Amino acid sequence: MGSRGTAEKPQFDDGSQVDEELTEYVPDSSFAYQLTNFTNVLSRLAAGVRGEFNVNPDGDGTLIRWTYEFKPLPGRRWILAGPFAPLWRRYMTAALARCVHVIETHDNHDNSDISEQVRLRAG
Repeated sequence: MGSRGTAEKPQFDDGSQVDEELTEYVPDSSFAYQLTNFTNVLSRLAAGVRGEFNVNPDGDGTLIRWTYEFKPLPGRRWILAGPFAPLWRRYMTAALARCVHVIETHDNHDNSDISEQVRLRAG
């Protein structure tokens, strides 16, 4: 994980890209980021997205909370809140499942490449 202000331009499996900037980072607890300049369908719906990923101990396991806040383009809020919402929920559920799979698969191994694997495959 980079430091606050770190910017990247990841390319996803479908060829789309986005500008990603780390905006907050608390070691072993959470990070937040913003996404802008989408090259996929989101470029027609949102000016940006703020994401936050929190990891907290929960009994013998871990509670993961991943939230997204869309910054809709003018006149697009209804699309994001209506027909887009269930599609996004399914996408994020699958992405989170992929994160968990990668983390569990790499348990007790070198985890240096986990974030890259999760980002590229989940996007």
